[in-house]
Amino acid sequence: MEKTLATPDSTRRSLSSSRAATVKSRAAGFERRTKRRLSETKASVCVSGEEEQEEDDEEEEVVKEKISALQRIIPGGTALGVDALFEETAGYIMSLQCQIKTIKVLTSFLQRLDKQDMKFGG
Repeated sequence: MEKTLATPDSTRRSLSSSRAATVKSRAAGFERRTKRRLSETKASVCVSGEEEQEEDDEEEEVVKEKISALQRIIPGGTALGVDALFEETAGYIMSLQCQIKTIKVLTSFLQRLDKQDMKFGG
């Protein structure tokens, strides 16, 4: 099955298998780091079972809110599960970074053209 990546104009483009593996491994690494941080946080706090349950419920609610916000930001995110959402997010971020670089290059090019026009009285 071929992976797809959302772009800002809501079109999809295919990912190569190596690119899809990279995105998948980054998402897996993110998930491992998040779980490790959560377990370290839980281990460092000693509270009674009832307080711990309340904290877990609050933490779960915060995570759900953040996932919901991310689903609204990522094109097509509302139709994705959490794992696929993280993969799409990684691809979307890389797409945005590429667009920023493109805009910088175009801006630089246009500035050079303006300078040349000024030199020649244009």
